[in-house]
Amino acid sequence: MSKTDLIDRYLNAVKFWLPGKQQKDILAELAEDLHSQIEDRESALGHPLEEADVVALLKQRGAPMLVASGYIPEHRLINPAMLPLYRFVLKIVLLWVLAPTFAIVFIAPVFDSARPGPALLLFFSEAWRALFFVIGIVTTVFALLDRYHTKWVDKWDPRKLPRVPAPHQQMQWYNDFAGFAFGMGAVVFWAGIMWHRSGIAFPGGAHFILSPIWSQIYWAILGLTLARAFVDLYCFLRRTWTPVRSWMRLALDAATMVMALVLLRVNNWVDIAVPNVSAADVAKAMLWINRSIEITLISIAVITLFDVVKQVRLLYRRKKGRPAPLLTVW
Repeated sequence: MSKTDLIDRYLNAVKFWLPGKQQKDILAELAEDLHSQIEDRESALGHPLEEADVVALLKQRGAPMLVASGYIPEHRLINPAMLPLYRFVLKIVLLWVLAPTFAIVFIAPVFDSARPGPALLLFFSEAWRALFFVIGIVTTVFALLDRYHTKWVDKWDPRKLPRVPAPHQQMQWYNDFAGFAFGMGAVVFWAGIMWHRSGIAFPGGAHFILSPIWSQIYWAILGLTLARAFVDLYCFLRRTWTPVRSWMRLALDAATMVMALVLLRVNNWVDIAVPNVSAADVAKAMLWINRSIEITLISIAVITLFDVVKQVRLLYRRKKGRPAPLLTVW
């Protein structure tokens, strides 16, 4: 095979990967460069190049697709400056929203189903479908931002950058992250499972009859849980302590205390109906469950009270000009 034939084949392969409008100029430039290299090599050796020599020269030049890519302007899907934000949003959506949601919505049917195998396969298939759907949505949004609103990345003022936090002001971000995740999981559970429920049926015929108080304060619990989740998200995004953090926490703590006190005024939160079980055993089980709910509500009230004291101390230190201590925020 002649060296001319090898070069023609090489140029034709490069042509395949080039944009139509630029093919002629790029191929002319590349052909001239290749012939010049061959002439220089032949002048140095003192004889025409053999086929193997031309093959080695073309391999050194690079594969046709790679050579063509060097002449094509770079096209990016997402601006590199936006990649950290893109990764951050993707982690939030996948790890702290999608994962808890799927765990609550799809894992329960796996245990309740008489055939857990197909239910488990359905869980994984739906999880993969949602995974790719979410990644596609987030990527598309950021690609559109990059295409139409890239100027905002450069519109920044050094004077508006946040202050460097002192070590004692740095909050433990993973607590806020976990709070947001569990909060969103609780919202999904409450909105999906407790919606217009007067009772919960279990395999085997057992039935929990919910007290009317749960439907009466349904929206209040849903709103409070959602508000706590978004406050945790705000605290995660803003890592340093500010008075706004404490005031938001105090407002939520006050609402939580009121909610706990309202619920504690109820004697029975759940009644139980179980077929083929003696009334004494049902009464014991109902007493144990209601006592557990009562202890849980008291614990929530006590923990909330401790957090109220903590936030008041932070605000007091702020007023006195003292540094806020390092805290573990729920």
